[in-house]
Amino acid sequence: MPSVAAVRHVRKRSNNRKKDAKLSKELICATALKLIDRKGLTQFSLRDVARSLGVYPRAVYWYVADRDALLSEVVGYALRDVYLPASNESWQEWLRNLFYHYRDAVRQHPNIAPLIGASLHSPAALVPEAIERILTVLSGAGFADDQLADVYNVVIAAQVGFVTLELATLPTEDTDTWRQDQKRRIGTIDVLRYPMLGRYLPSLANRAFILRWTNGTEVPLDTSFARFVDVIIEGLAQILATSQKKGDDR
Repeated sequence: MPSVAAVRHVRKRSNNRKKDAKLSKELICATALKLIDRKGLTQFSLRDVARSLGVYPRAVYWYVADRDALLSEVVGYALRDVYLPASNESWQEWLRNLFYHYRDAVRQHPNIAPLIGASLHSPAALVPEAIERILTVLSGAGFADDQLADVYNVVIAAQVGFVTLELATLPTEDTDTWRQDQKRRIGTIDVLRYPMLGRYLPSLANRAFILRWTNGTEVPLDTSFARFVDVIIEGLAQILATSQKKGDDR
């Protein structure tokens, strides 16, 4: 007859198997994203995810190879609803909506911003459906086949670049002291040596890249983002108009 300890051990293993059977990649990503939102990236670990799910770490490894792979999957999960299907709206409006939806999604989870575009490691960085939708819109707009790769790169860089800068991470150690030091340094810029900077410093301080002591989670750069989106879309429209005119002139 098995001992009480042996019976408890069997029950514990059985319970673990039941918990493991309930796992899915989506559940793991959702749990990981909540932890990153709460603790940030530096304190995040795969063991924390397993602990939150009530399973052993090896159960999580059935779904993701390592911490880097999990972080990449988390990015894909956080951005899963950003890429809308092509619609009857103009390509300009579709791109505008893409840029704004993307920014809104990342602003909900600002701690993932440093992960986006920083690594080619991830299969989550390769989302065929998202790429398909962007290429469909650009091709439908009239961009020539030999332009698509360049224009696609412009769209991705525009989508990722501004938001990543806007939500750049603050120092994790003694953040308040760093903020005060940064504010003091900006306030002591030699305006006689740099008169143009001195002239506009009141409107730039904490509202412009580099000259900040907080990031976009506290001081969003809404008007700058709106102008940025306008520039990108109008620039692409000008490229398209120029190429079409050349085609008509042939």
